Amino acid sequence: MLNMKAMVVRECRWLALLGLAAGGLVCGGAPAVGREPAMLSGATVQDNAGLSQVESAVIARTNAARARSGLPPLAADGQLMIGARNHARWMARNRNLSHGSGVTENIGMGQTSASEAVSNWMQSSGHRANILGGGHTRIGVAMVHSADGTAYWCQQFR
Repeated sequence: MLNMKAMVVRECRWLALLGLAAGGLVCGGAPAVGREPAMLSGATVQDNAGLSQVESAVIARTNAARARSGLPPLAADGQLMIGARNHARWMARNRNLSHGSGVTENIGMGQTSASEAVSNWMQSSGHRANILGGGHTRIGVAMVHSADGTAYWCQQFR
């Protein structure tokens, strides 16, 4: 288990790597209030820094589906990542599968892997249209477990 100082050093290295000045962590001091990774302050997330393995897998599988259709990959976007995480967290906390407003979004519940979630979306014409939307260039994704262990999934596009 990492102690707080080691965590701060690790987060500061990520900030330096991404060239970000702030966004959830004060380098050289104590962590700032907030639970989102520092590099998700709204900048484009580069090299999957700050993404969980599941989030990276969802993006990779989504981009593979786009590549099969001759479309360019979507870039992980910090603001969309925060939005997707917040919405997935809300759905899990309330055990309520429902869309948010103001953003193109895919949601899911109960899938046990990134592969299953993306596969299910690709089998639905509406969800597939969101994934293959030619106008989209950025994506945010999340998966959060409810108290009973059910997985809630969210993809947001811009």
